[in-house]
Amino acid sequence: MVTSESGQKTAPETPERKNVRRKRFQRGCLRKIKHGRLWVWIGKYYEDRRGRSKVLGHCAHMAEGAAWARLQEFLNPINETAGFRQTLPMDFKQYVMNVFLPQRRRKKWKDSTDRTTAERIQAYLVPAFDGRQLRDLTRDQLQRFLDIKTNDGLSKSVVSHLRWDLNAVFKMAANDGLIQGNPAGSLVTPKEAKTFEKRTMTKEEIHLALSVLDLRERIVFLLAVLVGMRPGEIFALRWGRVGPDMVNILERVYRRLPSDPKTERGKRVAAVPPDLAADIERWREVAVDLGSEALVFPSERGTFLSRDNFLRRNIHNKLEKIELGWVNFQVLRRTQASLGHKEGVDPKAAADQRGHAIGVAIDTYTLTDLETKQQAVTTLEEALQLKEAAPDPGFRGKQGKVA
Repeated sequence: MVTSESGQKTAPETPERKNVRRKRFQRGCLRKIKHGRLWVWIGKYYEDRRGRSKVLGHCAHMAEGAAWARLQEFLNPINETAGFRQTLPMDFKQYVMNVFLPQRRRKKWKDSTDRTTAERIQAYLVPAFDGRQLRDLTRDQLQRFLDIKTNDGLSKSVVSHLRWDLNAVFKMAANDGLIQGNPAGSLVTPKEAKTFEKRTMTKEEIHLALSVLDLRERIVFLLAVLVGMRPGEIFALRWGRVGPDMVNILERVYRRLPSDPKTERGKRVAAVPPDLAADIERWREVAVDLGSEALVFPSERGTFLSRDNFLRRNIHNKLEKIELGWVNFQVLRRTQASLGHKEGVDPKAAADQRGHAIGVAIDTYTLTDLETKQQAVTTLEEALQLKEAAPDPGFRGKQGKVA
């Protein structure tokens, strides 16, 4: 028995008492989302520890209060069991699906992070450790799993993300008292994991690409390679946020669903150069809907365009004919950073333009070509004035040659 400060005896802390969690009462979340040309109320909540969403009705026919009341009708049966203790599972799959993912989804992850991370965990980790107990998995077994995935041909990026996922899962399990210590805390990404070349476009390649693109594709291309916008930000852009020399980025679209920008820095006012601004005005003249909430690049139904479909059907289809089929939106943003660095653009201004921290902008997105490196070392050589102090050729042999 354990004695409290008041002198009263309490029950001892046993594993059974630690490994329980109360089911919480939830009020849900209400969002107003434009679906096609109509605004609808979307209710978000959790059921069986999994995120759910429900279309509650059209905003034109349902007030916000009525939407909240409708959402509570769905939540009442779920909240009836709130407050009851639930034992935490020891099985890896059950713990990940019923404890880890719901906790991360509650406050930590954005919708885009939730989808990519959950898909990666369910594709690789859950099948590999299904039926295994958390306490039975050792560091060597987890490291062997990463080695196997490396040999299977997964990229270094994917293997590293799997290492981070394992560390997060077992760290939470340790905090919940299910295991002693974190066996994934010292895992390493195998050095054999393959990396892919990070490519950028040259000025000549950019001009060549623009020569085969139509007006709409040209504007999208330049918003990425000049303005530094992410594809989700481009396809979520609305006419009310487009000025004569700027765009106000307050929203992005991911898998055709609207959300906030990727980071807080992503909410920004980005400058638009004059020639591109003129192209946007030409596009405005042929746009069907110029309302402030109308999309600048809508689909035929007035909804968000799919980034992957647009890239494949409208850009790759044309760039492949001129041997530039390897270009994608990540290449365009990397090109924007690298060319800006080469042309002497202020690093802080360039980072703010793309919505990055300056460290990420330089370390991740900015690449230097051989010409820039050659110029750098030549500048150092000239600064040291090495040409004026030519070295003595040294001892010459009988034949008059340098020994």
